[in-house]
Amino acid sequence: MPHGVALTSRTYMGSVVVPWTMTLVQDIGHLLLQVGDMGEALRFYRDTLGFGVPGKVDPVWTVVTTKGAAITLFARKEPVPCALRDGWSPFEFHVANFEEAANTLERAGYTVQRKGVNLGLVQDPWGNVLRLHDHREDG
Repeated sequence: MPHGVALTSRTYMGSVVVPWTMTLVQDIGHLLLQVGDMGEALRFYRDTLGFGVPGKVDPVWTVVTTKGAAITLFARKEPVPCALRDGWSPFEFHVANFEEAANTLERAGYTVQRKGVNLGLVQDPWGNVLRLHDHREDG
């Protein structure tokens, strides 16, 4: 154990940080998604997907939240989309019922790539890919 490290454990977001480990990263500051226009981004993330906006809306930098996650929407003139090379997403969100969520997104004008009865992909207006799925067994 390094000299000067405290011997008491602490709990952060349900995880116990053990005293004999060296913690370099203390928390996650921001998970960023680049967007082209904050108003349009809020129509997708807040108004359509239902994310909350816990702070102020800024034309360049706005945080949106849902249970267990916060994403910072960062407006850029030429946003670089976040997507994996195979077209999938590093972002995975749970929905109560994928079919209903997909239908809602399609009615709002977004294209959903259905990958099964319980999961699929949707892109925001700048190409950021989000995976949506449910855990229903009756799907």
